[in-house]
Amino acid sequence: MRDKLQVKRIDTDVLIIGGGTAGCYAALTISRNSNLSVWIAEKANIRRSGCLAAGVNAINAYITKGRVPQDYVDYATKDAAGIVRRDLLLTAAERFNEVTADMERLGLVILKDENGDDVTRGNRNIKINGENFKPILARAVTEAERISVLNHVNITDLLVVDNRVYGAVGFSIREETVYEIHAGAVLVATGGAAGLYKPNNPGFSRHKMWYPPFNTGAGYAMGIQAGAEMTTFEMRSLHCAVRIRLHRPEPSRRESVQSR
Repeated sequence: MRDKLQVKRIDTDVLIIGGGTAGCYAALTISRNSNLSVWIAEKANIRRSGCLAAGVNAINAYITKGRVPQDYVDYATKDAAGIVRRDLLLTAAERFNEVTADMERLGLVILKDENGDDVTRGNRNIKINGENFKPILARAVTEAERISVLNHVNITDLLVVDNRVYGAVGFSIREETVYEIHAGAVLVATGGAAGLYKPNNPGFSRHKMWYPPFNTGAGYAMGIQAGAEMTTFEMRSLHCAVRIRLHRPEPSRRESVQSR
């Protein structure tokens, strides 16, 4: 008879489900601006995971010279036939360049012209050497204070008591171990649901998709099954993290791991 799965419990202030670009940058931001303990649970490895696992050659959401954040809001609103939250778009657009500059300080190569200005690609894009985008961000995360990473751990369900989420459970894909993670706040950063719709490619390219097939919509499913209210889902092309602020129903130790 096979041995039973080992169960490990982790207690932390913040649990981030998904260690792609959004999850890693969220952890980095929390580390910089608080004393909270953070755990990232990633089903692959944060060095090469998420939408930018293989890199990217441009920043596709940027306020280029001569443009303002409202220009991006207007573009996105038109592109989505008006089915958008303009306030959320504006909030994001106002920080595009700040986050990009931060990534440049971390080591991301942004191409410059002879005048030292960013090399643009259209009205909302700048060119980068981004093949190492994710390794750069992963390095910053591992060097940051109070951040721990669980690589190769697939989170499957949120823990809920009295209609409040207090953590999540998942399993290692390499070891016979189940993880029970209790947290004061949970951020679901598992990306979108690739393959939910047919790709917008004609003829011989219909098998191709822009979004990674590894983004299966697991975060959406976790939220729905836990009874969360799902909002701003009218637009089918969703490339953002789903954020759920949570309440911890009982106190727990920070950054402790127990095997039971």
